[in-house]
Amino acid sequence: MHQIHFLLLNFHGYFKRLFLCLGYCYLNTLMKISITIILFTACSYFFSFAQSIDSKKQWNLLNKGGENERIEAAKKLSLYYQSESIDSLRMVGETLFFYGIDNHYQPAIEFGKITLAEFYVMNGRINDGIVMAKATLTGLQERGDMALLSNVCRIIASGYRKLDDGNSSMLWAKKAIAYNKDNHESSDKTEGIISLAEAYLLQNKEKLAIETYDEYISKAEKSKNYRGLSTAYARLGDIYRVSENFSLAEKFFKLSYRMAQKTNLTSPKAHALNNLAIVYFEKGDTTNARLHFQKALELRESVNDVKSISESLYNMGDYHFYIEQYSKALYWYQKSTDLAKKNSLLKEEKDGLLAMAQVYKEMKQFDESTKHLEKALAISSDLKLQQSADDEDLTNLQHEIWRTDFEEFKTAEIKKESSFLIYILLIGVIALITTVILLFIKLNKTKKQLS
Repeated sequence: MHQIHFLLLNFHGYFKRLFLCLGYCYLNTLMKISITIILFTACSYFFSFAQSIDSKKQWNLLNKGGENERIEAAKKLSLYYQSESIDSLRMVGETLFFYGIDNHYQPAIEFGKITLAEFYVMNGRINDGIVMAKATLTGLQERGDMALLSNVCRIIASGYRKLDDGNSSMLWAKKAIAYNKDNHESSDKTEGIISLAEAYLLQNKEKLAIETYDEYISKAEKSKNYRGLSTAYARLGDIYRVSENFSLAEKFFKLSYRMAQKTNLTSPKAHALNNLAIVYFEKGDTTNARLHFQKALELRESVNDVKSISESLYNMGDYHFYIEQYSKALYWYQKSTDLAKKNSLLKEEKDGLLAMAQVYKEMKQFDESTKHLEKALAISSDLKLQQSADDEDLTNLQHEIWRTDFEEFKTAEIKKESSFLIYILLIGVIALITTVILLFIKLNKTKKQLS
């Protein structure tokens, strides 16, 4: 719920203490400004089959199935992991992409790229994701695949939304909607509608955004797309929460939770509970706020979602911090930090340490606060190394994709050249045959005349 970013320079002696004091002031300002809100804004184009999935079966098909089975399995896993595990989404994309390369199967390469583009956009490498998604458009247009064209346009719209480019986001959202209208396999015609609503919000057109969400809801209800409904209701709840219409916010967050309960996905339910906890807290109902934070935690623990568990533990710490129960806040922050450390979640561990430093500062235990700040600083260095390694890994993958695109282009060029040479040769053969026939006819006429 509350993310703190702090950079501390490791000076010695007096200068070290000076920067620590500045750090206290910085942290205190961040913690006291406002409660950072966690709202469920995950991708919203999930079709109904994404609501219930046997991931083990789909992984088996992805690795051992036939060509079409692998692609269909990748589609279902992609929809599932966009909600439940972004890192697994990358694995799906890479698995299908490299299968396509090894077996010279273009549809697998193509959908692998689309899945990786989705991963890039969701993981913060937004420009890479947009570029990769756009690179698939030509092939899809030539094949007339309206479903994937709509999907790719939605990914691009999502990317521009994250870049706060409302005009571009709206353009690509409308393209997604247009392609989906021509997709005869689409049952509810909802693709791109939530992206369009988000674009309206970026342009501060709240009324149009609400109308667009309502349009989405009316269509999604007919197809029983509970996953998408949960998202739409959550976004409406957030609009009303921001405008401090807490009654309507609570109403839509409850609807979001009700729809999430009809899916077999954990994240939508946990997010919906967090949203309710936040609006209860802002209404001053701390009892209900704590209850819903606790329920979200228990739900995540039931499926052993370690990263989300650490987040929920942190949320509990934030809750107690803001009602000035500092001992209890320390307890929950410590649990979040310990779990993160045990599972090598460096960012979550650093956040926990920074939060504890602030609590100790509020309790006037400055030595303890300094100790936790220094630990957080050390982890910041490790985070930079980890990020650098991750970036290098993703860059290598990007280069492999570009190399494949280049080879595909060269192969197409060679085929064109070969086709042209065959065409010329064919014309030459026809001309030769025609000439021989004409000569033969002329020779016969000459013989007859001589006779």
